[in-house]
Amino acid sequence: MSDAGRLVMGSAAFVALVAIEVLTPGWFFAAEVAASEEDLGHLAAHEDADTLCPRFDAPGHRKYALTAEQILWEVEPGNVIPVWAWNGSIPGPTLCARVGDTVEVKITNRLPTIISFHTHGLRFEPLSDGTFHTGSYAVPGGTYTYRFSVGEDSVGTWAYHDSVAEMDESPFVPGVSTPESGEGIERGLYGAFVVQAADEAEVDHEFVVAMSDMGPEVSRGGTYMLVNGRASPLTPTFHVMEGEKVRFRLINAGPNDPHDFIVRGHALTNAHTARVVDGASEDEGRRTSVVLGSLTFGDYTTVAGAPGEYEYLCLVGDHASMGMKGRFVVHPRIEN
Repeated sequence: MSDAGRLVMGSAAFVALVAIEVLTPGWFFAAEVAASEEDLGHLAAHEDADTLCPRFDAPGHRKYALTAEQILWEVEPGNVIPVWAWNGSIPGPTLCARVGDTVEVKITNRLPTIISFHTHGLRFEPLSDGTFHTGSYAVPGGTYTYRFSVGEDSVGTWAYHDSVAEMDESPFVPGVSTPESGEGIERGLYGAFVVQAADEAEVDHEFVVAMSDMGPEVSRGGTYMLVNGRASPLTPTFHVMEGEKVRFRLINAGPNDPHDFIVRGHALTNAHTARVVDGASEDEGRRTSVVLGSLTFGDYTTVAGAPGEYEYLCLVGDHASMGMKGRFVVHPRIEN
């Protein structure tokens, strides 16, 4: 189909779906994803590592399918709002690859706006860029397939996200306006893309920490600072055992604010540069932490200290009080 034809179809679908959005309450067609306290990691003795991706022994062809849809999401206790999500969750599923892979991602669009898939860190041709000007997006009710290759420079943690969705006060109209690249992220369309090195370092646990901001036009209230799609006290609690090695895969999904991540009482080591940042309490005179601008990423490891409950948080301004904090719980070591 020609670009003109896609735009005409997109315009018609957009008008119809916007009418539904305006005239029909969100709860009528959106599935609700109830919140509960999310406990990640191991709570008992274990032999296998708690990792996000399987260990790929050789390069291969990885295929992933993502569906963007509206769901009802409890962003803080008692505040359930319509959001956009990949495969029913914020962040979307963690996608995995290793050096030498080829990757194919097919998206299905069940939203009243065009959407796309854009990922950082991987190699791609323009038609897999996920930007408006290349036309690499899915119209409402449509699909689009993206193809990538994975090089040595792709190792690490990256974000994938929408780059074209538009549903604000001045909605996108094909052929008339250029869509806003940040709205899909603010409404929930982002996730982690993990690329393994051939000699990936062993850890006992690894966790995605996806930091993002959500404004009042989405939250229907104030601005929230989120970890993995939720504000404290619904942010994840990470459980580990004394002496275990932990890898945090940090993402600032944005779309607006910088963040400054710290785990109280724990030093964090950059997995790629060996630079160490110290998570001491402020009253100990040190506040060195991991600073991440919008759409920047990092892999940091730490060794779990003495048993106890520690806080992880963002040190920027009032971001912690706006929801960007949680618990890092170290349990006594239990021998198998």
